[in-house]
Amino acid sequence: MSKLGIVGLGRVGSQVLTDVQYLNLFSEIVLVDNKDEIASGEALDHNHSQGLFNTAHIKIKAGDYQDLADADFIVVAASVPTDKNDGDRTLLAQGNHDIIKNIMSQVSKVTQDAIIILISNPVDSMVYFANQVDYPSNKIIGTGTALESSRFRTIIAHHYHIDPKNVEAFVIGEHGEHAIPVWSKVRIHGMPLTEYEALSNSPEIDKAHITSIINEVSMDVFYQKGWTNAAISRVTTSLIQTIALGQRTIIPLTSISKEYDLTDGAFSLPTLVDCSGIVQRFEITLDEHELQQLKEAYEYIKETIRTSEK
Repeated sequence: MSKLGIVGLGRVGSQVLTDVQYLNLFSEIVLVDNKDEIASGEALDHNHSQGLFNTAHIKIKAGDYQDLADADFIVVAASVPTDKNDGDRTLLAQGNHDIIKNIMSQVSKVTQDAIIILISNPVDSMVYFANQVDYPSNKIIGTGTALESSRFRTIIAHHYHIDPKNVEAFVIGEHGEHAIPVWSKVRIHGMPLTEYEALSNSPEIDKAHITSIINEVSMDVFYQKGWTNAAISRVTTSLIQTIALGQRTIIPLTSISKEYDLTDGAFSLPTLVDCSGIVQRFEITLDEHELQQLKEAYEYIKETIRTSEK
């Protein structure tokens, strides 16, 4: 049976621990946190629920990096504290730079086999730093713009009053204000937007407005709740499931870039994953405006990386 490690048991790590148990994919989950009592408390809390009939009997325990030597997946959600008055993810970059490099250094000493799923923000920069440690690059995966893509589909569906699963749409670039909705590829059950609007007598969609709110809606959650955790946890558990089952799914994810001559960076593109990790990133055809936006996102991420390394 499979083994999962979760490093960082804040609100996001804790939510992932809750959600991932319903996948019934793991017989053991090891929790690692720089505060041992947090990890042991989470383990105790979740173990107490296993007497219920609708729960899986999973061995959940606090541990250390040595316990991750035979892990199949390691989710990294560790982070410096977030300022509840400022949701700018890049403000976390300098503190999380040291955290991620330390975690990856510890992990690389005990395994080279686990799939690493990075959630810590700013996730694109953190993927770049994780790759500076000796570890297989195809096994280091950032959740990237998978969540923005879900938001994008949901907002479009809301406009047309349809199920979001009928919307084919995705976002690339940065997980943040430089996220790029790829309007040139959007389809409603295979139909271009103009065709769907004509056939369904739907009003024309306001692309500029939707583009402007892709990142803003996450900030609405942040400023109202004080944090975001539910949606990104679902993204993470869905990613774990598709990789564990070898479903060969294409998802907008972050890894090291070489496409569009934008080398030595990290940003999201549609990415094929299977049980070995990243199989291929797709250098899709973009229109002129989308390509320019991607270059701007790349430069923004590179500047965040440079600032973090000072």
